Amino acid sequence: MPKPDPHSAGRLWIEEGENHTDLVATVAPLAPIDKPYSYVVPSELADRLEVGQRVLVPMGKRGRLMEGFCIALGTEHWQNPLRPIDSLIDDQSYLSPHLLDLGRWMSRHYYCPLGLTLAALVPEAVRRKSGFVTVRRVRLIRSCEAIISEPGRIGPKSQALLETLEQAESPLEVEALLAQARTTAATLRSAVNKGWVEIITERRPKPPPSWDVPRVEPTFSLNQSQTEACERIGEKIEAGGFSVTLLYGVSGSGKTEVYIRAMRQVLGQGRQVILLVPEIALTTQLVQRLAARFDDVAVVHSGLRGPDRSLTWTAIAGGSRRVVIGTRSAVFAPCSQPGLIVVDEEQESSYKNLQAPRFHVRDVAIKRAQMLGIPVLLGSATPSLESWLNCTRMGHYERVDLPRRVRDLPMPQVEIADMRTRSPTRQDLPVLCHALKAKVAETLGRQEQAVILINRRGYASMIWCPTCHWRLCCSHCNVGMVFHLSKGQATCHYCRTRVTVPELCPNPSCRTPVLQSGAGTQRVEQELAEAFPKARIVRADSDTMKRGCDYQHLVDRLSSREIDILIGTQMIGKGLDFPHVSFVGMVSADLVGLSSDFRSSERLFQLITQVAGRAGRERAGGYVVIQTLMPDVTAVQAAVQHDFERFAADELEMRQRLGFPPFTRLTRFVFADPRERHLRNVVESFAADLRRHIADLPAPGADLLGPQPCILRRLRGSYRYDLLLRTGHSDIMHRILDRLRGGGSPRPQVKTFVVDVDPLSLA
Repeated sequence: MPKPDPHSAGRLWIEEGENHTDLVATVAPLAPIDKPYSYVVPSELADRLEVGQRVLVPMGKRGRLMEGFCIALGTEHWQNPLRPIDSLIDDQSYLSPHLLDLGRWMSRHYYCPLGLTLAALVPEAVRRKSGFVTVRRVRLIRSCEAIISEPGRIGPKSQALLETLEQAESPLEVEALLAQARTTAATLRSAVNKGWVEIITERRPKPPPSWDVPRVEPTFSLNQSQTEACERIGEKIEAGGFSVTLLYGVSGSGKTEVYIRAMRQVLGQGRQVILLVPEIALTTQLVQRLAARFDDVAVVHSGLRGPDRSLTWTAIAGGSRRVVIGTRSAVFAPCSQPGLIVVDEEQESSYKNLQAPRFHVRDVAIKRAQMLGIPVLLGSATPSLESWLNCTRMGHYERVDLPRRVRDLPMPQVEIADMRTRSPTRQDLPVLCHALKAKVAETLGRQEQAVILINRRGYASMIWCPTCHWRLCCSHCNVGMVFHLSKGQATCHYCRTRVTVPELCPNPSCRTPVLQSGAGTQRVEQELAEAFPKARIVRADSDTMKRGCDYQHLVDRLSSREIDILIGTQMIGKGLDFPHVSFVGMVSADLVGLSSDFRSSERLFQLITQVAGRAGRERAGGYVVIQTLMPDVTAVQAAVQHDFERFAADELEMRQRLGFPPFTRLTRFVFADPRERHLRNVVESFAADLRRHIADLPAPGADLLGPQPCILRRLRGSYRYDLLLRTGHSDIMHRILDRLRGGGSPRPQVKTFVVDVDPLSLA
């Protein structure tokens, strides 16, 4: 019987019983397939393939080609049929052995297929080599081979030009040649016409972005707390090895300067530093400051264009950029000699990735530092309760405090405006209380700046009928729609459906004029514009801040005092430092605190403290007004008194009593499907299987909460249910998740199935 075509359907065939020893590659597909596959490496690829490269491999009965990462190579003896790798996608590996190991850990910890996890470690623009296809043309000048026999014919300017070229090791760009020879373009043209030099054109990749910022060294001295913090952190850097330091400092205590001193110490050792920030807005201001203090600064965030991201990534890997500043993806920066990772505002929820792999940047940074054997520096005025507790129960954690503001400036005075006496059904009531408006007027009178925060965009958050209580809700999500004045329509903030707002209640038996209640950034902007018509007011939310340059423009305008009042969502309440902001108002603080999530009190305290910290950072007299319906809760009272330790003690006692993180570990399973009855059956079956796995392991202390409908029960046309796995330790959680992966629970047959390890939100 003739042997089949060895490349039929992309498969390599062998005769029964035949043994082979070949170079075999283990490949992780870039697909939701939680299993690696083995492929024979064809002889023509054997010298070119390396671990970490992407390859095209046949999958399935029809041999459909699919991308995958080569995760291992070895000469193996095999007898079962293996298919050959089809081709290479990359001409080099973009994953170092360390990043491969980090990806393997993330894949297991966050329950995500390895191929998809590795794809998250290298930006798509880098894999596509974006920026290397789009090149710039460079004009170079070189000497001709002909020797000039009559030097007297050459004038002094031409002589200088030729000598400069002779001393150069390679052809020079036109601008560089003219500058070094101190001559003119006319002299160069004459030399070209006489055949003494020639112009050649080369195509070169664009250089990575850089910042032309004048070097500025501050003249102030560190206070005693900063000095002690720098000394303690410096001791850890000098000693080497893995450690985690929590720099706990009140707003305005000078944490950034401590970061800079630690970073300089590491750079002095010839190593690289990664500084992580939660928002692009913070990146913008930090880049300006650090570019004035450091050379070779690189920026990595989602606002970068593909070519800039690719070129920056390559510059970091090559070591020409030694200070890396960025948001989530910067935690994977390919530093060849990393020496320190700094996580600023480590408590921020923005550090949680909301797509698979659903990793938390702080935790990945700590794991990466542990694998590399380098220190991590976490900074915050309102640390996460996980980090706060770890400092008392884990030996490699240490807390260093900055209890006072720089120059001993006082903390801002905070006033609570109790809004409970105001009727929520009155449409004509102003959004801003008298005390807040009065303070804004005083601030403008002193020619200083004010910041007003409301953590909801739009104009009105509730469109409803006061007679029959009908409410305008999204037909796909069953959540209230928000009216946007600039668009003249109501919008769903989850699926972006837009509808025209009716003037009358659509209920045929009612037909009452509808009301609009609940304020957003647009309503606050309108009310302030009416109260202060001469003030220069700017709104900053996701409707107005759509590009990276928008943040840069905002920071520049605030710094140059072109803005009197800034209104925005929580993106303006974190880390930004503007010396002329002396008043901060917070509207509807309850939008955070009224959530049914167990972390809501923590988020409320953090937001109040962070936004209050924007006031009075450069001069005495900062003032804050907090409008709230919950003035008596611990989170509000402790934030007003700038007392994080009191809040942390109360909240940790409650979490321990209820069995919630940081005393336990949670994994959330979210199921979504348009068929609610089918969805309930699938969720209940999955929960029964999971309980059997827990009983079989065994897994002491593990239990399940639910299943139950999600807080947001219906989104984008699908019903949603969730199930919480609670364990006392991460090892037990990993054993249960490993059993799910390998033991045999198939993927639930629903439209969407999400596994979120260490969730920050239960909505």
